Amino acid sequence: MRLRSHAIARVMGQAGACARRVVLTILLSSATLTGSGLALAQTPSNAPASSAAAANANGAVVALPSTGPVTAIRPAVPIGQSTLAQGVAQIKERYNLSHVWLRTESDNGVALEAATPGDDVQQLLPMASLSKSITAIGIALLVQQGKLSLDARLGDLLDAYARQHGKPLDPTLRDLTVRRLLAHRAGLATNGFNDPVNGLFSGLAIRRVGGSADFFNYLDAGDASHSTGKSDFVYSNVSYLLLGMVIEAVSGEDYKDFCETSIFAPLGVSDARLPDNWRLLAPFAGWQMSTGALLKVWRVFDIRRPSLLTEKTLRTLLLDKQAGPVNSDRDVYYTLGVFMLAGAGDRSYRISHDGIADFFRTQSTYYTVAEKTVPGDSWAIVVSPIPSRGQFGALQRDVRRIIRQARLVP
Repeated sequence: MRLRSHAIARVMGQAGACARRVVLTILLSSATLTGSGLALAQTPSNAPASSAAAANANGAVVALPSTGPVTAIRPAVPIGQSTLAQGVAQIKERYNLSHVWLRTESDNGVALEAATPGDDVQQLLPMASLSKSITAIGIALLVQQGKLSLDARLGDLLDAYARQHGKPLDPTLRDLTVRRLLAHRAGLATNGFNDPVNGLFSGLAIRRVGGSADFFNYLDAGDASHSTGKSDFVYSNVSYLLLGMVIEAVSGEDYKDFCETSIFAPLGVSDARLPDNWRLLAPFAGWQMSTGALLKVWRVFDIRRPSLLTEKTLRTLLLDKQAGPVNSDRDVYYTLGVFMLAGAGDRSYRISHDGIADFFRTQSTYYTVAEKTVPGDSWAIVVSPIPSRGQFGALQRDVRRIIRQARLVP
């Protein structure tokens, strides 16, 4: 009986050890699967999957079969892309929109984009006031090339140009400098959206003189050729209209031609256009392009990776705080056609801008927003029709949340 009890104990001990090994194997497998989940990212479809290490290094979700090599699981639609598409659907429903286009690019260049069903992610869309960033890049290029000074006065820059167009420059504009125009501190009238009573409505100007009219005609149509001389921040389309004139006067080229040859061509942007009936608004609200093209242009603003503009130029113009913040209670500045929020270091900041396109009664209306964090992600969204003004902030917060979810590992 004693021998039988010892035999039974040995058998039970072996069974217990076997059970413990099974449990340990399950726990290790669960830990490996969890680790592979943490490595989830968007990966090329031809990424190698010869081992768990290779799969994790390439950001793939892996399957661990009982025998044989580890294999990567490649869903038909990348999980991040699917999350972004779901986010677009949520935005459409939440804000009662007809169309949504959204694109985001990570700091290392991984892009995700989505649009509402039936809409092309590459569609050319109104950039509205984000056109100001393109005009500002043009001004920065002329400064970088030594052809223009930030402290140059309009009286010196536009006298001959004004005579060529048969429109004498208003005396109140003559002492305005390029620096003040870039920062919206030139004492010029704001737009009608910001000030429905005293502001200038671009749609009304177009109806009065036509969208293909000369830049000077906008000044006449909106009675916008006068400056109060004040230097506090007042957002004004006229500031960037005048900068468009400066580009033409200094470069000797048509504004559209200058942007295409000096900005878009070097950046490899081929899908930007300026419709003839939008020419009147060109320097401040006229450009149309895809969200991908816009983010490609905004890569110029990354001081860590200088391209069209040098690091010195970006430090002097983009990160310039000389004019002071737009509001006394926030560390936000308006510099190169963008709002700039300084970060902790001299190479850390966030730029952003939004805009509305509602200039033609017979066309759809659009709201466009872009944001770029250095270092960090960038994104651009265009929606139609324009949400209510009180929803702008909530919409932008929703976009950031959706992008975080799309970038997160399940």
